[in-house]
Amino acid sequence: SSFPKSENGDGNCSIAALVRFETMSFLKPMFVGEVASLSARIVFTSEHSVLVEVVVTAEDVSKGKTRVTNSGQLWYVPLAPGGEGTQKDWKQAKVVQVPQALPPKDEKGRKEYEAAKMQYEKRKSLQNGDNEATSLECLGLDKFRAEYVAPSDGRSPSESEQVLCQIVLPGDCGKGGVAFGGFVMKLMDNCAGCSAFRHCRTNVVTVAISAMDFVGWIKLGDLCTIKSKVVFCSAKSLEIEVVASVSSASAIGEESTVAKGLFSFVSIGTDGKALAVPPLRLETEEDMHAAFLGHQRYADAKRARAARENNKK
Repeated sequence: SSFPKSENGDGNCSIAALVRFETMSFLKPMFVGEVASLSARIVFTSEHSVLVEVVVTAEDVSKGKTRVTNSGQLWYVPLAPGGEGTQKDWKQAKVVQVPQALPPKDEKGRKEYEAAKMQYEKRKSLQNGDNEATSLECLGLDKFRAEYVAPSDGRSPSESEQVLCQIVLPGDCGKGGVAFGGFVMKLMDNCAGCSAFRHCRTNVVTVAISAMDFVGWIKLGDLCTIKSKVVFCSAKSLEIEVVASVSSASAIGEESTVAKGLFSFVSIGTDGKALAVPPLRLETEEDMHAAFLGHQRYADAKRARAARENNKK
């Protein structure tokens, strides 16, 4: 997709690059023969990024019924080629300014806009090392640590660690020899699924992806390495941290992170119903901090779902 020409001309011939999955929920399965439809709309814009809400539906034509199967929010940034004059070079691509979207006038749209703005500003403050936010996090971590009791039947994050490796082949790439975003997402989901299986030792399914950032390019011939482990468990779900990195033939031994994200899974029994998840046994300070952050995200997600339900009433 592309953005219109900006006032200074930087937006001309720019492309929208996917840089982050804020959330992506897998609500219901889609079956062979059903008609898939996708709708998208802009929810919020910052100076250099756009938040897009995406909803996927499946229609059973024989029954005339349609249901929502996936929904999510994705961040894009506009990129324009670098270089001077007519010598444009996408290898020197630069981020350009985004035409700003006006806040919606209807109440529902305005609430969504304000919620997205608040979430964006909170994330930026944390990235910039906001002292107040850091202090509050430390206080919460101290309380979480004091209240934690190691479960006798728990399994540690180290028991679920998984590593997958894949050479990037021509079929994995688009124009310019850059790997498709879906290529690394599939690898990350597979690796996360292995970690979920190691922890639960049952059938598992992906139910959500959150805070997934694409921070670098993956190119033809690169060795892509995916690492995952369980960082948080609730009663019936578990959250898995996944990091993707690459190394190339021109820089043997050097790895750079290209993507990272959080994948949520549930354990499924033979009857297709969700099972209780084995508790997490925290062994190190790193485990404790990761579990605390996971607990915060879980609590935030519960509050957000409750707020959405209240808005529907």
